[in-house]
Amino acid sequence: MINKPKIIEKWQKRNKYGRPGTPLTAKKIAIHYTGSPDVPGHKTLSYFNNVVANGHKVNGKYVYASAHYIIDLDGTIYQLIPTTEICYATNSANSYAIAVEVATTGADNHYTDATYKSMVWLCAWLCQYKKLDCQKDIITHTDVVGKKYKLCPIYMVKNPDKMQQFKQDCQNLKEGKIRVSDITNCTAEGSSKIPKMIKVIQNVNYRTEPNFKKTSIAGEATPGQIFTVVDLIQKSTTNMYKLKSGFYITASPKYVEEFIPK
Repeated sequence: MINKPKIIEKWQKRNKYGRPGTPLTAKKIAIHYTGSPDVPGHKTLSYFNNVVANGHKVNGKYVYASAHYIIDLDGTIYQLIPTTEICYATNSANSYAIAVEVATTGADNHYTDATYKSMVWLCAWLCQYKKLDCQKDIITHTDVVGKKYKLCPIYMVKNPDKMQQFKQDCQNLKEGKIRVSDITNCTAEGSSKIPKMIKVIQNVNYRTEPNFKKTSIAGEATPGQIFTVVDLIQKSTTNMYKLKSGFYITASPKYVEEFIPK
């Protein structure tokens, strides 16, 4: 069982522009982004709760917008609306989707380490709480409206392999295969970089094949051992490094780290 992450409640008042009080039966979790990088989540919170909720016009028309959760750049999770009520975030999916608005960083709108960890923790916990499937029931806004309408969250839409890894991370946490402390930000700048050398920091098996089956175990690497890396093997669970020796080893930061000779 996943413990509930720390959530700061900032309830939006009942209003027709963001929190109408309409009942929601959650069937999906929709990921969104704030639209511009490096905008603190608390500013989005203030916009929804203190501007939109009081009636705000753009080009002469009232704005109808809100979210159930907002995740800030420092990983803080805010909740604005109960998950038993709809919000105005995901167009035609408003009637069945929990909306998670996420702050991004950098020119490509990726996520900070703290933000990504909170995303995985919150979504995995919500899937557990609402009895949802992490692989099937976590979606993007674009999945609902299409790419011609909006790319949201833009980083995940442009990098579908990262969205898939995010859902896999949620599933692994939900199933107890990893702990919150094991969550690694797959969207970080340089996250696809292959280190030239790695150092073992915890006893771990090295293998004859790029899998985690018992039959592939060739031996055990011990803390302090250094290996030369020649390739990164992308996996649906934990990635693996191919070593110069021809063996394979996990790429999990729990067991190995990049080694840079002095």
